[in-house]
Amino acid sequence: MELDMAMIGNRIKKRRKELHLTQMDIKEKTGISSGNMSDIERGNRLPAAATLVLLSEALACSIDYLLTGKTPNQEITEQDLNFLELLHDISKDDQEELLLIAKLKQQRKQRRQND
Repeated sequence: MELDMAMIGNRIKKRRKELHLTQMDIKEKTGISSGNMSDIERGNRLPAAATLVLLSEALACSIDYLLTGKTPNQEITEQDLNFLELLHDISKDDQEELLLIAKLKQQRKQRRQND
């Protein structure tokens, strides 16, 4: 399997923009210089393994997605991140209550699909 540097760069840039992040935001989160980010996003440079780890964390997506466009799990969306931020601001009891509600809704959905 050959990696397409231009497609990798496009995916990284697209994901960064989905999260409303600038290259400077990425630099602050990862230490990757704007010049290196620019080269990566234009497909002029393939990110090193350590850089891919930093980018996947900063962009809240898998390394698989960055390299291939495929991921074993659904990508984390901005809405997911907002929900997690709100979740961290409430008590543990309230978090457990919301988890129970989510499980009940998931079970209801599965029952409807099986009917």
